[in-house]
Amino acid sequence: MDAKGYLHDILAFYLHKLDNNLCTMEEIESVSKALQENLQVSGTIKDFAKFYNKPEVNVRVAIHDKLADKPKRVVLYPFHKFAKVVSDKWRNNKKEK
Repeated sequence: MDAKGYLHDILAFYLHKLDNNLCTMEEIESVSKALQENLQVSGTIKDFAKFYNKPEVNVRVAIHDKLADKPKRVVLYPFHKFAKVVSDKWRNNKKEK
């Protein structure tokens, strides 16, 4: 299995456990800490808007008002930091796949 397939399987299985309340608090804290400290996932304003199903202008406002980090390039922002500043309403409004 290639790296992409392996990563997909691990994430899909973990999301399955998380969605079905099968994770222990230790697992949740461990994975959350590992992802925050080690995983660098960046995206464009358009990527974040599509993910949260919000207009791009709302994402720009959230970045301008609440995110102190500057993008690595003109269009990339760290997702793990942006995810901390979005409102709960955004999370509940994401498109279901």
